[in-house]
Amino acid sequence: MAPSEKELLKKAGPILCDAVNDEKAGKIDRAMVRYKQGIELIAQAMRMMPIGSADREKIMTNFAIYVRKVAELEYLNKTAAEVDQYRISANSIGHSYYKIFTRCCDKKLRMVHVQDAYIVAHHQLLNFVRFCELIVPLSENLLVITLKTGVDAQKNENEFKELARSLEKRGVTLQVNYSGTLHDREIIFDNGWVVKSGRGLDYFKPAEGKYVLGICDMDQRPCHETTIDFLKRKN
Repeated sequence: MAPSEKELLKKAGPILCDAVNDEKAGKIDRAMVRYKQGIELIAQAMRMMPIGSADREKIMTNFAIYVRKVAELEYLNKTAAEVDQYRISANSIGHSYYKIFTRCCDKKLRMVHVQDAYIVAHHQLLNFVRFCELIVPLSENLLVITLKTGVDAQKNENEFKELARSLEKRGVTLQVNYSGTLHDREIIFDNGWVVKSGRGLDYFKPAEGKYVLGICDMDQRPCHETTIDFLKRKN
């Protein structure tokens, strides 16, 4: 018989306590493993609860704290070696997110941390939605997507909530945090991949009309010139 949500939460408690102690002792790698184990158990329990229920919302508060902690540790613990560099020339086509990010998605992927200060304009928000649309079906065990973006993006809070509700139906939690000092653009996949790009997700040019190639299929959309670095974490 599958464990109940109460049993899953009870099991997660000691694991997360051990994670906190490991972090305090400077055992960061082990702490990250345990944080992720605890988060996965909580996520399983939350999937059993009705969306919007009081119990679920209460658990979500603590869940968000641990997810942010893992995101912080991922950024601090990202020693990596360059694996590949992907160059996009000005006005070229054939550079959809599928071509760029497919290599980063697999069964091991549990969390994706997006750091981009400029998810502000409407087209930038749509780019983030497209990114989510790509990685969710390609990563069957994905639990969490975090977005750290600039304070100007707070105007999109309702849109982020709508996206979060949509992702929740697929078993994925979205956590959005805002920073007034953020400038770098990078994406950390917890299966080891780190993707850095000066333009982040925003390398597509505006469509040249309403009824033209590239309005829906981003492989047909002309791009800005940019370079994307793929790195693989050593740890």
